[in-house]
Amino acid sequence: MSQDNQFKGKTIFLTGACGGLGSAIALKLSQQGANLVISDKNPKALNKMCDELLKRNLPEPVIYPMNLVGATPNDYLKLAKLLKENFGQLDGLIHTASEFGSLTPFLLYEASRWLKEMQVNVNSPIFLTQALLPLVLKAKGTILFTSDDLTTVSKAYWGQYGVGKAAIEQFAKILEKECDNQGVKVKVLTPPPMHTPLRAKAWPAENPDKLKKPSEVAPMYIDALLQ
Repeated sequence: MSQDNQFKGKTIFLTGACGGLGSAIALKLSQQGANLVISDKNPKALNKMCDELLKRNLPEPVIYPMNLVGATPNDYLKLAKLLKENFGQLDGLIHTASEFGSLTPFLLYEASRWLKEMQVNVNSPIFLTQALLPLVLKAKGTILFTSDDLTTVSKAYWGQYGVGKAAIEQFAKILEKECDNQGVKVKVLTPPPMHTPLRAKAWPAENPDKLKKPSEVAPMYIDALLQ
């Protein structure tokens, strides 16, 4: 199979599709023929991404606006029903959506902010995975979670973001064991430092020229889906 058609006929659902990493992954998957369903909290950004892909003569993705802050398990079940009706199964589920405000001493961490970040970084990917898992099982597909360097984010001031990444890694280990004999692959990917808006919040004085570009990191997600 040619490189341009590695995902032809495969349906992939991607969260955080308009972020730095998410948009780079979306482009790579579209270039390789995937039936791409892209989700993000910003409908305008999703429409813009769709236009960009079409300008490149790439397949038109399905856009699914969803704000993970307010999404409920019922919303994910509704999504699962729509995907089942339109595609029948799901070959890949990629989580890249994340929420991070700033490095903050825990003493000053607002409860509302913690709960918001917990919702996006932990609760949402877990319950979204639960809702879509039957479709992934049917396809014997792959679920990819995005983590961060736990050595770094376990240091002072990383707050919920650090807690959330550790929680997701632990959840993925449990899910991997549960899916081990069912043909579904569950993986956690830890991208190298990238030049993204999220990274800039934590390291505002960092020289972006020394960082990887999201387009350079996206192939690791493509490889993980294929392996």
